[in-house]
Amino acid sequence: MYPNRRTSPRVANAAACLLSIAIGIAFISPASAQQEKAAPEKPTVLEQIVVKLRPLWLSLGGKATSDTGTTSLESVVIMNKASGIGDANSILRNLPNVQYQNDSDNSAGVDGQDMINLRPLEVSISGGKVYENNFILNGIGINNVTGSQDPFGGSLGSYENTPNINEVFGLHSQTVFVPADFLDKATVLDSNVSARYGQFQGGVVDYTLTKPQAEKVTGSLSYGFESDDTTSFVLGTKDGLNPQNNPPPEFFRYKTSAQVNVPLTDTWAILGQYSRSGGDTNKVKDYRYYSQIADEFSLNNFYRLASKHDTDLGLFTLEGSYTDYEQEWDGYFYRDTQIMARNKGFTGQLRWEKDLDTAVYEPLGLANVKIDSRAYFNKSRTENDGGENETIYRTVWARTGVSVTDPTKWFYSTDPSLLSWCRIPLPSGLTGTAQLCREGGYGNKRQGQEEAGFKSDVEGDILAGTFAAGFDYRRIDAYREAEEYTSYSANNTLLNTPLVSSFICAPGDVACSREQYAKTKIVTSAYHNQASINALDMYAEVDQTWNWLNIRAGLRLSYEDFFGNLNLAPRLTATVSPTEDLDFVAGFNRYYNANSIYYAIRDGQPISRAYNRSHNSAGVVSNWAGAGTQRYYTFSGLDLDTPYTDEFTAAVKWTDPWLDGDLRVRYLLRQGKDQYLKSAASTSTVMALTNDGDSQYQSASIEYGKTWAVNEGHMDTVRLSGSLTWSKQRTTSNGYFDDPTDTRIWYNDASYSLGEFAMATGNMDIPVRTSVDLVTTFLDERLTVGLSGNLNFSYDGARATDTTCTPSTSAAAKCRLPAGSEGLGMLHDIYEDFHFRPVATFDLNTTYKAVESEYGSLEFEMKVQNMFNETGNKISTATQPWIPGRSIWLGAKATF
Repeated sequence: MYPNRRTSPRVANAAACLLSIAIGIAFISPASAQQEKAAPEKPTVLEQIVVKLRPLWLSLGGKATSDTGTTSLESVVIMNKASGIGDANSILRNLPNVQYQNDSDNSAGVDGQDMINLRPLEVSISGGKVYENNFILNGIGINNVTGSQDPFGGSLGSYENTPNINEVFGLHSQTVFVPADFLDKATVLDSNVSARYGQFQGGVVDYTLTKPQAEKVTGSLSYGFESDDTTSFVLGTKDGLNPQNNPPPEFFRYKTSAQVNVPLTDTWAILGQYSRSGGDTNKVKDYRYYSQIADEFSLNNFYRLASKHDTDLGLFTLEGSYTDYEQEWDGYFYRDTQIMARNKGFTGQLRWEKDLDTAVYEPLGLANVKIDSRAYFNKSRTENDGGENETIYRTVWARTGVSVTDPTKWFYSTDPSLLSWCRIPLPSGLTGTAQLCREGGYGNKRQGQEEAGFKSDVEGDILAGTFAAGFDYRRIDAYREAEEYTSYSANNTLLNTPLVSSFICAPGDVACSREQYAKTKIVTSAYHNQASINALDMYAEVDQTWNWLNIRAGLRLSYEDFFGNLNLAPRLTATVSPTEDLDFVAGFNRYYNANSIYYAIRDGQPISRAYNRSHNSAGVVSNWAGAGTQRYYTFSGLDLDTPYTDEFTAAVKWTDPWLDGDLRVRYLLRQGKDQYLKSAASTSTVMALTNDGDSQYQSASIEYGKTWAVNEGHMDTVRLSGSLTWSKQRTTSNGYFDDPTDTRIWYNDASYSLGEFAMATGNMDIPVRTSVDLVTTFLDERLTVGLSGNLNFSYDGARATDTTCTPSTSAAAKCRLPAGSEGLGMLHDIYEDFHFRPVATFDLNTTYKAVESEYGSLEFEMKVQNMFNETGNKISTATQPWIPGRSIWLGAKATF
């Protein structure tokens, strides 16, 4: 069946009716059958059956009555919400309790690297951090337990940025990047989550890809693109000026996908899927490198192969999905310094599904028992390839000529081979000119994990409802490693004393020549850190209904041998239904997220060590002498409890009698406890963790969804959904490496750490926002027009001023603190009160099926994001002044 076709709801409900009739016939007793046979044949008049057609595009709820925090998105709404590049996470935008915007961003300008970044959108769900969600692909988690953040800081986004050698760039909370093109269904669970799901403090996102079908051969091929020619950039500086005359970034992004489904028999089929997206950009390097053009690119390949075989022993599915992503960064202030950041992730499973027809026990109402078991294996890594000279980096001085005290004795010119790539200004008189240039790689680093496990779930009918139980055992081996890296700098030239005519270097010294040598080198030693987790999760749950009362009660138990904690997470939800179309729901739930070894694989990472040398009056360059002893970064906290979140939620679900639409009103309160927090004893190199952190998230939302079958004129259907959400949150930390001791905030004449500065508005937490999705079809569903709108209401908050201060006790100090106050003498970012204006954005998505026949179809698509060029309250800097506005994506898709 095709859920995006107008007749599919009728077909689905008709199939359900036929199935119900078949089950009823199967349970007729033999005696009853004989009586019917003996009775005279005569017509039987049945009562009128009314079948309500529910929209197969967006569902405000799940299979259970208690699933008030569940939202299911079908193919129609997926294609309407997805970005042109096909990121599955983009469909989560504007859902209640899903936050992805940073309306207070004061550095929102972009360059080419930002525009070709094809990694999935990171989101916060129900106040959780972006790495505290559980992303599931076809029943298997695809989460990065090694950590998607580093404590060292740094980004490859800006021209002026100097990368931190300790950083692993390109980390992401997901190990597999899911393309929206292959999604059959996406389910978001932000509250009242069943005991089936664990390993999260934010929310659960369950992606289901299309399955092999044994009916006939089918397939599709698509292509789409966008570029700087189809994108409008807005000058976003505070004063609206572009003092450095920086042009908007040039880029090109494209996506192509293909899939083919082949039946091998009437019960066996295989499915192959391939998606390829890419981006290209370029930038002009600094003048000293002859304004060289640096080409940069990104490439994202996704492969999937699945086989489904229905046998007498059950339904078997064997499949594997693989992401191969790479993105190149080329240093603006460097000759040949590239960093290739790669993400590679695989998930595979063998699944067995079986109806246990013999598991029947009438006294308890045990029936319809099913088992679903999977053996799975995941492997992923993030790696940074530092280029051709990846383990050596150096600075050099280039000069055209120098005169000191005696031009005939102390004059030299730099080697022409150096001048060929390091350009300096023309000399002025006898003074000469010089330029410092940089070349070399930036090290090789890797971080990854392997996961092998087995899980099994059993469900069925019991007593007055249903039951479910299951377990999941897995072993995770994680690592973080790097090769030795050497950085040479602080060059001595022939101008340094003692003055010599040339330097004498040791054989093979890469940082020494007759004219100059590096007097300092920084060595970052190689390391290979490992950690492992054996984890077991078990759960049991019953869902029972007695007339107007429904109770779902569950318990989830989890244990892992890294922290050695046994965690019990109760889940309890009660529903009162005065009428068939009205439900009042209340629940208490606890969520744990234990499978994290962020700290273990970073503990013992070597700190870079400095070495120095000099030369004598004969010009002989000495051997290296190390400064101090080798030190290491330390992350401690093995006696910690597992962080958890307690949730209180209330909801009302109602099917309105006038339009027959679905209405859902919800209140959610999350309280995070035993959260990780950096202790006061921590330093820039020693991080001691405690369980002293906490958080709180509140939200209230109202949602509505309705589908109309119009069938008048050229219009076929109208699908409408909308939501209004209020939210508020506070937290003692914004990340698991938060609160660095060298960064604080000055706000309203007071000093705060990052954790203490708990803003209730601003970063990914806009107090009141509303969204609307409208999808209409015309011309026998050949034309689809979708419109999405999002409105952030105005609010009062705080944002950075791009200025800093260092508090002191002086009466004349810009930032003054009493003696003994925390924060004295430390650099502070100054924040100020700010009124954020309302922001409205609209997206338009259209598809037109130009050709449709028995052999297939050809359709064209256009996606217009941010139709009215709105940049909101974001501002940009002078170095990156351009903020993306309206963008247009064009594409085509052929099916057979």
